[in-house]
This record gives sequence, structure tokens and C-alpha cells, in this order.
Amino acid sequence: MSFAKRYIMQNKKEQREQMMVMIEDWQSSGLNQRAYCKANKVRYHVFHYWYRMYRSKQTTDTGSFLPVKVVSPVSKEQITIIGASGIKVQIPLTKQSIDFVKQLLLA
Repeated sequence: MSFAKRYIMQNKKEQREQMMVMIEDWQSSGLNQRAYCKANKVRYHVFHYWYRMYRSKQTTDTGSFLPVKVVSPVSKEQITIIGASGIKVQIPLTKQSIDFVKQLLLA
């Protein structure tokens, strides 16, 4: 039975969930994308669209932020970072905060 027949799509949320299951099914199948699509009667361009959505969700879920531990300031001197959107972040000026800012700028 084809993937499309096994998973009847009813609404957008269910459709998204079912397509994510399809991507996971493909990953465990050992087939390349085209072979999987042919075997499961799924149009390749539709599969590829959902695969891009799946990858972007994975990227979003893993995040790209570094963990931050908030401690009371030791010094009155601060580093101020102002983002393009106007968001302002102030952190105490320490060796660790300087290293942290360097990591942010290199990321």
C-alpha cells in the first residue's frame, strides 16, 4: 500500500505531522529519495518540499544559541550589544564575557 493511501490527510496540522512521519519513514528505509517516492507513489517535488520543511524544523529545534548563565555583576563596566532590531543586551565586562561575545561574533 502506498504512503499516500496509508495516511489520509484531513487538515493542515495533520498533513504536516503525516508528512514528517513520511520523511522519518524514508530515512529509515535505506532508499534514496527518488526510489522512496516511486515505491510509495509520492510525487518527488511534493516529497522534496516537505523534506525542506522537515530540515528547517530540525534546524529551528536544535537552535543556534549558546547556553548563558546569569550571575550578579562583578564590575560596573558593561558590554552593550545592540541588535539590528534595536534589542539591547548588556553584560558585565569580564574575561568570560569578552570570550562569549567573540564566540557570538564568529558564529
